[in-house]
Amino acid sequence: MRPTSAEVARTLANGRLEGTAHVRGYPGQVKVRHATPADGRPLLLVGLGTDLADALAPAPMVLSVDDVPPLPGAPSRGRLWLTGAAVGLDGAEARAAADAYATVSPLADLLDVGHFQVLFRIEVSEVRLANGRALVE
Repeated sequence: MRPTSAEVARTLANGRLEGTAHVRGYPGQVKVRHATPADGRPLLLVGLGTDLADALAPAPMVLSVDDVPPLPGAPSRGRLWLTGAAVGLDGAEARAAADAYATVSPLADLLDVGHFQVLFRIEVSEVRLANGRALVE
């Protein structure tokens, strides 16, 4: 039995695969670290004071994640697009989000949230999953 589109989207949004941020007004695309904790609200971990962090607050954006098959010749599940607005987190909300992020993807940089790193929550307005010519919204 094949996974549903919703299951594939949740798996790609999980954060184990590299994501790419497409931010309105920001030149180019940027590889980002991301995770989606149990509450289903995607988080981005970005260096504090970087051009990307400045562009994200608050900006419409798209997080894209491409499935990378584990072996040559294995099927790809496609590409996920999460569209929404990035909202910067601070204080107790940032600490709680860092804990939730760590349950999915424990990174040492999470210890630096508020000092050298900042977390953004994506308020998702649209989810798209493309696989070949098939597009599911």
